[in-house]
Amino acid sequence: MADDNEKKLKIQIQELESELKLKNEEVMIYRQELIKFSKQLDSLMSTVSIDMKFLTEIQKILTPTHLPNIPGFEVSRKFVYGTKSGGDYFDFFEFEDKFRFGLMVASSSGYAMSAIFLSFILKFSHALQAKKGIPPEQILQKVGEELKAAASLKDLTHAFYAIVDRRDYSLRFCSVGKILGFYSAPNRPIQVLTSSVSPFGQHFSEVLTAAQIELEPGSRLCIVTDGLSDVLGADRITQIITEKSKNSVHELRNELLFQAQQQTGLQDPDRDQTVVVIDVAGTVIKLAKST
Repeated sequence: MADDNEKKLKIQIQELESELKLKNEEVMIYRQELIKFSKQLDSLMSTVSIDMKFLTEIQKILTPTHLPNIPGFEVSRKFVYGTKSGGDYFDFFEFEDKFRFGLMVASSSGYAMSAIFLSFILKFSHALQAKKGIPPEQILQKVGEELKAAASLKDLTHAFYAIVDRRDYSLRFCSVGKILGFYSAPNRPIQVLTSSVSPFGQHFSEVLTAAQIELEPGSRLCIVTDGLSDVLGADRITQIITEKSKNSVHELRNELLFQAQQQTGLQDPDRDQTVVVIDVAGTVIKLAKST
């Protein structure tokens, strides 16, 4: 009887040892797969990191660091890079006609879409810099139609393009998406320049139109991308512009970005943020347009 029990015990021990060996082999395979997966993840993250750094550097190169000196206007602009997504674009266009200049502010859903948008801006650069210049709505119409074919399903671009004529101090602009403009003139309520048109993307099918405002002496134009307006909101931005009406263009620009930082509690924003502030001289001389 004792011998039978001993045999049974030995068999159970052997079975347990076999099971333990099998479990150890499974654990080893699991560890090997985990190590392989970790290496793949590290490689992927490294690639993503390199791509983001590369795209960010391209964005920095393509963003103008020096603003043109435009008689009758004082311009301030700041571009803050987002830590999670970006694609803001900003530029001034000087025409052959020195009395006119263009201003483009855009915000894309990512760096890839921003690069595509920029490629079409470069494609139409001859039209942007022509002596007469093509109206803003026609430029954006061309860009929107080109982007429609190139964009993926989730790619979007918001854009604001304006042409200022210093002969009569008129500003003709066209916008799509969520780029906001704020125009303040002495003794008048702030006018918010918005668009009812959806941003550029695969579903773009709008016929764009333009609007025009007359720039008064001592007035101010502030343009912000959605990375900032989504944080502060149009009402808060209007309030800040009103409260800081006596401040310089640089001080207002910095205040808007500071308030957005305070609102989110983040040292650096999740999305790109761009602010452009333009002051019109207190005294302007309007000239007759040449025909």
